[in-house]
Amino acid sequence: MSRYVLRVVTQSLPGGSPTQRRIFNRATQCTRALFGINIYSRCKSDDDGTLSCMEDALCRFHTFKDVFLLRRAGKSAKAKANALRMEQMKN
Repeated sequence: MSRYVLRVVTQSLPGGSPTQRRIFNRATQCTRALFGINIYSRCKSDDDGTLSCMEDALCRFHTFKDVFLLRRAGKSAKAKANALRMEQMKN
């Protein structure tokens, strides 16, 4: 399943500027790490190898997770945007 999702994700941005490509590559790495954590957590029995791989995937996730925070708006920004939208609708 994860291979198919990653193929769809990687095909969604064929071109793009170098900045977009860098952000997209970081998002892809973070997604791959999440899939890795999910796959290793489904193992019926864990040994040192699977636990090590899961820990590596978790470290990769923490390395790349900030890419998703770049596009996140806080509560105050959302409130200002909603107020501006309502003001523009009145005019």
